[in-house]
Amino acid sequence: MTKKWTEEAWSGASGIYARIIGHPFIKELAAGTLDSAAFNRYVAQDEIYLGNYGRQMLMFASMIADAGQREMFNEFARAGLEGESAMHKLMIERFGTDLEVSASPVTAAYNAHTEAALNTRRPELALAALLPCIWVYNEVGRYIISIAKVDGNPYKEWIAEYANDEFTEGVKAVLELADNYAAAADSDIRQQMTSLFIEATQFEYDFWDYAYGPAI
Repeated sequence: MTKKWTEEAWSGASGIYARIIGHPFIKELAAGTLDSAAFNRYVAQDEIYLGNYGRQMLMFASMIADAGQREMFNEFARAGLEGESAMHKLMIERFGTDLEVSASPVTAAYNAHTEAALNTRRPELALAALLPCIWVYNEVGRYIISIAKVDGNPYKEWIAEYANDEFTEGVKAVLELADNYAAAADSDIRQQMTSLFIEATQFEYDFWDYAYGPAI
């Protein structure tokens, strides 16, 4: 039996994911010991990234031909962005995050990567590039919740946002959409989907790594 594309893609990016969950940013976030300066760098960049990502999700939704799938994705995007926005607001107030910053090289490159995929006007390629932002976060959130010290953890709202059941079910529906696209694509497009997904997953690692290191 042929593997689902999502299984192939995750297998291709598995080494990057292992590095993500082993990164000190993630480990210290789970323990509640992460330096607030690192978290503030992360949130400030994520505010920039999500502002662009929200627009890109709407662009992708406009490419979905099936009305039911388009409505599903729009609802998932709306609920997810609203939840993230509320969580960000709480964290920004708690830690006094300075949002007067420019996009880091990582943020700019990641946004350019997803924009280029969208500009192909091929929904399967666009979704492959956009997918790690939701799928990797859901997997990381579920991993963290399994090891986290939640009581008294100043980052517990962040942890809860990406591990909740509603978000998980939404991600599953989007993964099914990606598999449907891949099943109808030729081998070249399927390979391009995988390459875009793996590169975007590396950007996810780079995003946390930038935040953990010294400000550039």
